[in-house]
Amino acid sequence: MIEPIHCVIGGGVVTALALAISLFCIRRLQAQHANTTQRIKSLQRKIDTALQDSCNPDPKEAFSTTLKTARLTTSLQLPRLRNQAKLHQPPPEKYTILRRLASQGMDAEEIAAILGISHIEATQLLSLNTMAQSNR
Repeated sequence: MIEPIHCVIGGGVVTALALAISLFCIRRLQAQHANTTQRIKSLQRKIDTALQDSCNPDPKEAFSTTLKTARLTTSLQLPRLRNQAKLHQPPPEKYTILRRLASQGMDAEEIAAILGISHIEATQLLSLNTMAQSNR
């Protein structure tokens, strides 16, 4: 038989253990809350610093800087763009032959057979050739 004193001691141990666990959880939540509060304050300081008027540049200076950057970017891109355009090279031989065949009055089907391309590609190339001739 269990004596009443053992029940009282056992109940006291259980109560003490429950209080210890509760105290541990409360302290952990308080530490997390303090950490979160500290992070929020730090972020607020950074936002306030970023929004201060003293660090905003003069609009004229900002535009001048942007313009200088645009000039530099353009000057760096020009050689690459000229190389890509290949303005110093003649057109591929296929297009030169196509132009000659078109000037002789051949239609897209005949040109496709000679060049070994599809009828649709020959039609498109003839259309482009016509547009290029009208722009000259």
